[in-house]
Amino acid sequence: MSRPWRWVVVVVATGIGFLIAFEFGQWDPFGWFPEKESDRISVAGAFGGAMAAVIALAVGWWAGGSGGDGGNSVRQRARASGTSQISQDGGRTAPGRVDQQARADGDSRIEQRGGGEAEEPSS
Repeated sequence: MSRPWRWVVVVVATGIGFLIAFEFGQWDPFGWFPEKESDRISVAGAFGGAMAAVIALAVGWWAGGSGGDGGNSVRQRARASGTSQISQDGGRTAPGRVDQQARADGDSRIEQRGGGEAEEPSS
C-alpha cells in the first residue's frame, strides 16, 4: 500500500475509533459517568478523544513507514555481457532498501549507489 493511502487509513481509522468510543462513553454501561447530560457528553468526548489519540499513534506509526518496509525501496535484476554496464542509483534520499541482483560476464561493469551518496564527477 502506498504511503498516501496509509495516511488515508490513519484518518479514517481515527475518526471511526473516536465515534465508537464516544458512543460507548454515552452508553455508560457501568454507571461511572455523571448523570447530567452536558457533563456526560463532555466525558464521552474526552474518552473518545483519548481513544482516537491511541489509534492515531498506533496506525500513524505504521503509516509513517516504521511498521512497514522502512521506506522506499529500489530493486533491480539485470545481466550484462561483453562490454555492457549495469548501474543502479538509489537517488538523493536514502531509501529503506537498495537491492541489486546482477550478473556480469566478460568486460562488463556493475555499479550500485544507495541514496544520499555523493555522485562521482563526470570526466
